[in-house]
Amino acid sequence: MSEAAATERVLRLSTRLPPATTSAGEARDFVGTALRSWSVAEELVCDVVLATSELVTNAIEHSGGDIRVELSLAGGRVLLRVGDDAEATPVRKAPSLLSERSRGLTIVAAMSLAWGHEPDGDGKWVWAEFAQVGANLSSDAGEDVRGGASGYARESAASLSGDN
Repeated sequence: MSEAAATERVLRLSTRLPPATTSAGEARDFVGTALRSWSVAEELVCDVVLATSELVTNAIEHSGGDIRVELSLAGGRVLLRVGDDAEATPVRKAPSLLSERSRGLTIVAAMSLAWGHEPDGDGKWVWAEFAQVGANLSSDAGEDVRGGASGYARESAASLSGDN
């Protein structure tokens, strides 16, 4: 690890929200305020806030307990994690042109560098990773900002054949 990477600051914030319809809005406010306080570019703030809305809405719909939202900034990357008590893995579906649903994970995949999910003792985490505009990611491209968790599934925008 380089000396710069060893001294790099990692910023982290988290919150816990009830499984209520107002929680998506509260999560958007939490994430937007945190990213702006960290001087993240507004274009990226908008992308992460939209992904937050989609992931928290999915957690509300598919889980019954509290929703955990974690946000971190390290090495030019923003990591968003949304945890819930459901053990079922998220399934990204190709939406029908007329469907009003099933676009959330496709939107997250399109806006993020990568997204995925990983189990934990209380359910699962669904995460999305974003790069800051102009960030040099080559120095730590092999490092995992999710904290070294094993057993995660990684997805990309190209992982759904029906998207193209």
